[in-house]
Amino acid sequence: MQLPKFVEVYLHALLSAPWRFTLMYLSLVSKKSHDYLTRNLRKKYNFKEILKLLLSKRKLDEGYIIIDETDVDKSFGEKLPRLGWIFSNRKKKYIFGLHIVVAVWTNGEITIPLNWKIYKKGGEETKLDLAEKLINYCLLNLNIHPKAFLFDSFYASERILKHLLKLNQNFVSQVHKNRKLNNLEVRQINMGRPYWTKTGNLTGNIKVKIVKNRRKYFISNQLNQTREKQLATYKLRWRIEEVFRFTKKELGFEKCQVNTLHGQTTHFGVCFLLYGLLQDIAEKTQMTDYQIKLEATLNPCYAKSLNIMAYLQPA
Repeated sequence: MQLPKFVEVYLHALLSAPWRFTLMYLSLVSKKSHDYLTRNLRKKYNFKEILKLLLSKRKLDEGYIIIDETDVDKSFGEKLPRLGWIFSNRKKKYIFGLHIVVAVWTNGEITIPLNWKIYKKGGEETKLDLAEKLINYCLLNLNIHPKAFLFDSFYASERILKHLLKLNQNFVSQVHKNRKLNNLEVRQINMGRPYWTKTGNLTGNIKVKIVKNRRKYFISNQLNQTREKQLATYKLRWRIEEVFRFTKKELGFEKCQVNTLHGQTTHFGVCFLLYGLLQDIAEKTQMTDYQIKLEATLNPCYAKSLNIMAYLQPA
């Protein structure tokens, strides 16, 4: 698949933009008119297929799939559909914006965004509906067979866990302290002890090994896995938080002010694509993605020398 010309132009503009991501500034960086950027942002692009270009060089079955959500602050965007007042765990307050549910693949070193769904507050689909669709997409469309799915306590619902078991998939997740194991809340098990491990059934007859580590509880259906391995596996879930942090801080994930949902979706897609490309480049150059972005911002010649499109070629 050939990358659409506009996506390539916009990707290079985000790579080189020095921390200001208005369309006016991106037009200066890309040497394209403001109207050109606005008009093409509003077009629809198949980012499922575009993001697949990042996967061809990876041994996907040797990694993990992480599902989580992030809030997107759109205080300026009253005309955008799907916006509303949502609670931001990141900012610890209500913001006017939207939530997106995201799936990424990681092997602990490289993290690649796979797909995302925009959540509409009060709409027909819940976040769990969207998470289930992302699970099906990763397994059935991308044909990835991960070592396990990783998510936080919200997505460790009975419905999601049963869906994964039905598909013969492994999972590692955190759970709330009031989750019941063998009909007893986990916080009431071995009360006073900061560390313990126990096997039992969650509500819904879901057999798991549960590990308490200080004040937190972690579950897995891999019953033979050691406590240390289970905790180490769950730590990989943080990789999706790094995606959110980098794309928001360095790529202006929340800054695009185009007033159509297609435009916002295009902006999100290019941010995710650029993040995956920077992961590839970081692996080969032994630089961090932050170092690469800084160097590309300060030195336009360096940005061109990266030949970033070469990293989208099949292995």
